[in-house]
Amino acid sequence: MVANWSNLPEELLNLITVRLFSIVELQRFRSICTSWRRSSLYGVDKNNPFPRRGSLIQLNPIAPSETLPEDVVYKFNSGSFLLHNAFFRVTLSSSTSKGWIIKSDLDIINSGRFYLLDTLSRGPLRCSSKSLDLLEFTVSEIREAYVVVYQSKTRVTAPRFERSVLVNVKVAEDYHHGVLGIGWDGYIHYWDGNVLRKLLQMGTRHFSDIIVHKGVTCVLDSHGIVWCISSDLELSRYGTTSLDETITNGCWGDMRFVECSRELYVVERLPNENPRKRKAAGTTTFYYSRTVGFKVYKMDEELGKWIEVKTLGDKAFLMTSDTCFSVLAHEFYGCLKNSIYFTEQRQIKLFKLDNGNGSIITSKSSKSSFQMFSPSFL
Repeated sequence: MVANWSNLPEELLNLITVRLFSIVELQRFRSICTSWRRSSLYGVDKNNPFPRRGSLIQLNPIAPSETLPEDVVYKFNSGSFLLHNAFFRVTLSSSTSKGWIIKSDLDIINSGRFYLLDTLSRGPLRCSSKSLDLLEFTVSEIREAYVVVYQSKTRVTAPRFERSVLVNVKVAEDYHHGVLGIGWDGYIHYWDGNVLRKLLQMGTRHFSDIIVHKGVTCVLDSHGIVWCISSDLELSRYGTTSLDETITNGCWGDMRFVECSRELYVVERLPNENPRKRKAAGTTTFYYSRTVGFKVYKMDEELGKWIEVKTLGDKAFLMTSDTCFSVLAHEFYGCLKNSIYFTEQRQIKLFKLDNGNGSIITSKSSKSSFQMFSPSFL
């Protein structure tokens, strides 16, 4: 029996339209037949080619009071708010085999305008085009990221939320949106929009990254151990996996999570020298050290340990300021497989793994390898 797709209930059509990636897909959806064209546009912004990224929680910090322990409440800039950025794959509708990657942001505080951002950083993307015919392109979302911004105009990241995720936290019998983040100091902080507090940590451990993996909030500490954060903000160890024996420099800022094909990876940056040194007085100073390579580890849950990965196959890892993720290299212009793209000193670079003996390539030496960050239509 052949189904008559034109007779789908309007409620179902509405559910489909609000899940479409962009206005381009919406127009194609509505062109199928008359009944589909009449479907509701509820929740779709006709003036924005990408889904609207609004703030999911109201961030209105309050000062410590008698009902809040002073040792867990911090002052926070009243102008801070939560951004929901998104990464998209954009292709020409006439040729969808290869595309570019762009990052979007919507200024919900000031102008309400839509912005394109530099993919690997939080800076604006320079473009010469003033307008685009969106029917020429196909747009699909590949990743999202949450950023707590310290100032609405300059988009400065809050120092206690260098890495952030949105979570549901259990309060009594209800669940509420909140933000968990890793600060520049390596500590975990939680913000429910009002109260900002530091989570109790395991001894002197510092943390480098945070991710929601298969519905579980995970954090990575300076020893390469993964911890889970429950809905009531309690920490527990995620299995027995540890990178203790393989960590090169022991600096918590040099390790990041990457989710690839639903599996969890850790990427460790290798500096040319230890970025932290002890002075004679016993204090520790930190300074930036040039990157000479990366190591990649994959969690083997059956063996209960991390396994070093020598090749990524056709995949490439993107280490952005907000989040890290993988892409299929053959789907993007110039993207090199088995590579890690990152920024250093405001310059985009890539590291070719080459079975663990990789090399770093810059845009000056191979401009074609970075084509996916420079769409030809902008």
